[in-house]
Amino acid sequence: MPPGLRFTFLLSLFGAAACAAAHVLTFAGIAFYPILIFVPLLFVVWPLVIWQLRKVPRKNLVSEIFGNIPRWMKVGTVALLVYVFANFFLCLKLNEGGDPVRVSETRLVLKSHDKILRDLTPAEFRAAQAVQVRQLTGHLLVFFALAAFAAHGLWLKSGPAMASAKIR
Repeated sequence: MPPGLRFTFLLSLFGAAACAAAHVLTFAGIAFYPILIFVPLLFVVWPLVIWQLRKVPRKNLVSEIFGNIPRWMKVGTVALLVYVFANFFLCLKLNEGGDPVRVSETRLVLKSHDKILRDLTPAEFRAAQAVQVRQLTGHLLVFFALAAFAAHGLWLKSGPAMASAKIR
């Protein structure tokens, strides 16, 4: 794998792994907000993927001679897209369309735009924060994983990948 493509692939795998770890923590009720540092990284990874896409000849993308995209990547892509939508709507329903907000030192609420939906206990507030982070990390996880799939697919469709390709 060329160094630029390998860097993009490894960066997207690292981002996906970190987001997956933070995502799993939310199921235990832990809202790991430092994962927000990975949002700008997403705006680095995808331009790198697009830049690498420009280096692959267009005929290679549709040619069967160059490596086929494996079935597990196709199924994985569909599964990730289904998961991101299911996760979004489930988290939206769990938080009743609002965000957990600390209005004052003693008042915790679920707020949507300027409307307060309801008051929360400290335990409900922590749970709502975990759901909020779950929604974000679900999206980040999918976007990083799709970038890794795209980088791997670009490697399969590039010329150097022909050395290890199997012709059927």
